[in-house]
Amino acid sequence: MFLASTAVTMDEMSKFLLSFLMIYFNFSRHRGMKPSVVSAVPELCEDDDGHKSFATFLTQNVVNQNSLLMAVPALLYTVQKNLLYVALSNLDACVYQVAYSAKLLTTAVFSFFILGRRFSFWQQAGLGTLMIGVALVQVSQVTDAKRPTGERPLLGFAAVSLACVTSGFASVYFEYWLKRSPDFWIKQAQLAFYAMILGLGAVLTQDLSALRKGGFFQGYDFIVVLTIAFEAGGGIIVALVTKYADSIAKNFATALSLTLTTILSAAFWEFQVTPSFLSGAALTLFATYLYQGSLPPLSNEAVMRITIAAGFAIVLGTMSLLHTHPDVWVSSRVQALGDVKPSVPDMVSKMRP
Repeated sequence: MFLASTAVTMDEMSKFLLSFLMIYFNFSRHRGMKPSVVSAVPELCEDDDGHKSFATFLTQNVVNQNSLLMAVPALLYTVQKNLLYVALSNLDACVYQVAYSAKLLTTAVFSFFILGRRFSFWQQAGLGTLMIGVALVQVSQVTDAKRPTGERPLLGFAAVSLACVTSGFASVYFEYWLKRSPDFWIKQAQLAFYAMILGLGAVLTQDLSALRKGGFFQGYDFIVVLTIAFEAGGGIIVALVTKYADSIAKNFATALSLTLTTILSAAFWEFQVTPSFLSGAALTLFATYLYQGSLPPLSNEAVMRITIAAGFAIVLGTMSLLHTHPDVWVSSRVQALGDVKPSVPDMVSKMRP
């Protein structure tokens, strides 16, 4: 069995190496341009001796004091991962899934205060609908299992609430600096570097004994390597969406991908489609349509119909949950991530924002 902490570290290292190669490629490509073009890019202007080496470029633009700004989201994602671990240890899985969907709203709130983004009525309705839809889709995947006794719900709620805050702030903070950087790959390399350092710290503090016995790459095979590659690629794609769209659009894309993944699980594996999943998927798609913000004004009759349809979907999903998990809100416990250890989470991801 491979060590999850080493996989997270290799994920961040892969993103760092890819970003570094792209920085070198862009540097070499611009260096081959005409002097008039190069002079228009301050980062590529030559030194007094008529040359600017790649090492000089890195020192001036990549490894500088501004790079410390990217340590903030890397640290916040580490804190978020630990908070989620505490929340999972003290809350029912269903309660956890529903509560953690509030990160969609915290991202919107920080976008409003930090980026000055304004949301129309339709966009606000879309965000609220998306939160409900994501919660229903995630709850539909919960299965019954036993959890150790002694949970502290108040501690769990506090942890998941703080996780929502750190997730929303880190996403918007990263977007703020990413869109103000002329080079996407420089910021991505800086973020991946600090996340990689924190990942190595997690390896040494959590799995040092196992590392001494089996080595860093114990349990690695083709599937593990492929998974790490997909995770790294997914993190880059999420950052690109944040760069050229925004954190809210990233959340919508993540919600749609979650719905698609569940549909594929039902088609190729043994996942059973429930009314709660169908309701959540329908609300997720409807929320995406609402958030476009280009809908014309509706009549009172149309608004009433939409409200009744959304309410019916919520009631249907809730009834399905209570039918399939009658004791989930009282005594049942789910060991969703019982063997998960706090570590540096992937950016996108899933996080990232």
